Amino acid sequence: MSNADLSADASAKSVSRHDTIDLDRLDQAQRTALGDTLYVLHQKIFRGPDKAHFFNHVFSPDAERNMLRLYLDETGAPVGYCAVHRFRRHLADQACLVIRAEAGLDPDFRGRSSTYWFGMIRALRTKLRHPFTPLYYLGTLVHTSSYHLFCKYFPLVYPSAGRPMPEQMRALALNLIESFDSPAVDPADPLVRDVGWITIETPQETRLSRQNHRPDIAYFLERNPGFARGHGLVVLVPLSWSNLFAAIGRRLREVIGLKLTRRPERL
Repeated sequence: MSNADLSADASAKSVSRHDTIDLDRLDQAQRTALGDTLYVLHQKIFRGPDKAHFFNHVFSPDAERNMLRLYLDETGAPVGYCAVHRFRRHLADQACLVIRAEAGLDPDFRGRSSTYWFGMIRALRTKLRHPFTPLYYLGTLVHTSSYHLFCKYFPLVYPSAGRPMPEQMRALALNLIESFDSPAVDPADPLVRDVGWITIETPQETRLSRQNHRPDIAYFLERNPGFARGHGLVVLVPLSWSNLFAAIGRRLREVIGLKLTRRPERL
C-alpha cells in the first residue's frame, strides 16, 4: 500500500465517512464513471501512471476479488481510496492467496491511518474464509511511509532491517512478483521493481524520508534509493494468525494511547 499514514498528525483533516464498493458488481458504465472520479483524485496523490495503467491496477481484471473503500470529506467529496485485491497463485503444486492493494489520501487528510483498517478487515475476512490456504500480502512499495507502516505494525515483514531474508521467503517473493507486470529495475536486484507511481509528498513525509536514523527508513532508502523515480521495493508479509493479531493489537494500543494523551484533564 502506498501513502500509508505515518503517525498521528493533529493538523491533518479527518475523513467524515466512507463508502465500500464491490468493484466486481459494477457494470462497465459504472466502472468508467468511478474510474474517472478516482483518477482525478489519484493525480493529487501520485505522479506517473496514465489513466489506462491506473484503471488496470484498481480494477484488476485477473483478481478473484476486488473491493474498494472511498473516503469522503464533510461535503461528500472523495479525498482518498483503498482498493484491495485477492489473487490465487500456484507454486510448487501448492495454492496460495495473495492480497495486493493500492491506497492513497489527499495530502491534507494524511496522518490518521485512515486506510489501515480496511486492508486489515479484508485480510481477516480472507483468512477466515480460507483458513488452511497460505495467505500473503505482496506489495511493491514506492514510499518510505508505506514501508514504515508495515514495519511498525507487523512483526514479520520481508525484507526488513536487522533480519536476514530466508532464502525460502526470497524465492517466494520473487516467484509471486514475477506473476505480475512490474519489471525489475535492475536484474542484479530483482526485489526492486519499476512501478511508475511517484508519491506527491507532504512536508511531513519529506521529513520522514530524510530520517534515516530510523532503522526501517534507513533500510528502505538503502534498498530502494530510486523511490522518487517510481521504483518500488517488493515486500512480502505472511498473513498468519499470529502476524495479523499482532498488527491489530499494536494498532489498537496506539489508538488507545493517543486517546488517553488527548483526553482533557478533569478538575
